[in-house]
Amino acid sequence: MAAIAAWGLIAPAAPEAADMQAAKKEGEVMWYSSLSLSVAQKVCKRFNDKKLGVTCILHRDGSGKLYQRYLQEAKGGVFKADVLHTSNIGHFVNLKKDHLRPYKFQGSEKFNPAFTTKDGAWNILRASVYVLAYNTKLVKPEDAPKTWTDLLKPRWNGLIAHAHPAYSGVITVGMLSLVKMHGWGYYDKMAALKPKIVQSAVAVIPLVARGEAHVVAGTAAYNTYGDIKKGEPIKMVLPKEGVAFISSPHAVLKKAPHPKAAEVFTDFLFSQEAQQLLVDSGLHVGHPGVKYPAGLPSLDGLKLIDSTPDEVKAKSKEIQEMFRKKFGV
Repeated sequence: MAAIAAWGLIAPAAPEAADMQAAKKEGEVMWYSSLSLSVAQKVCKRFNDKKLGVTCILHRDGSGKLYQRYLQEAKGGVFKADVLHTSNIGHFVNLKKDHLRPYKFQGSEKFNPAFTTKDGAWNILRASVYVLAYNTKLVKPEDAPKTWTDLLKPRWNGLIAHAHPAYSGVITVGMLSLVKMHGWGYYDKMAALKPKIVQSAVAVIPLVARGEAHVVAGTAAYNTYGDIKKGEPIKMVLPKEGVAFISSPHAVLKKAPHPKAAEVFTDFLFSQEAQQLLVDSGLHVGHPGVKYPAGLPSLDGLKLIDSTPDEVKAKSKEIQEMFRKKFGV
């Protein structure tokens, strides 16, 4: 767990409860979220089923698109989102000064400090690791990639699925870790194998499950875990060189049109109930009371490749531009 300590600071002091009456008057909360659609819908529905007088409205998209949408809306003086959640922590570093309102959710003082920040400008809603995966019907275990560099063998020519970092925060952070380990030459070699490029980190798994590709070049473990639970012919690989720790922050927006509803929803997201729902979907969280399901990789047993928030901020644009240049998309 030491590798992930840089993502969080000292645990915050106990916060005050959100104003429920004021939240009811506002009536709704708009959640911009990059959480996979099926999981985000479950979270929203669970909140709405509580009938608190506040309705969760979900706008789900990839991290990059959500970030750009919010910036474009803010530039035009249009503020629709109340809370923001993506998998690119660099977005939150950029937004912190002018766009985020610190909020310390209920129970934050009890959380793993790697999932909270001292000032509450953002907190880590969920985390996952960057993994390989392959189709078990098309690839024998002895032939499956065991390391990241195994993926560069000629046998995978035309059989790799890779998502786009401009859309996916998961892919941006995952690629950053691989460039740190192996340099840009790694992606020169992969580009020569003509991988199938899709938009999101979620979309690569179905492509491989259908047999249109045989291996996934990288995705979040929770995406893979969910499809394995559904019975898809997929197996996850945790490369021995290490895996990127992908931290996905949540923040209340300074110009939120429903500020009190944003606080109530944030308290819910970090409650044991919602955090357990995320864990059951294959994610790692900071809540001390959750129980992890069998088959989910333990962070304690992994070599985690850490990238600081400032590093992700500084390198995101380069990762995305180099990907376009090398892969032509």
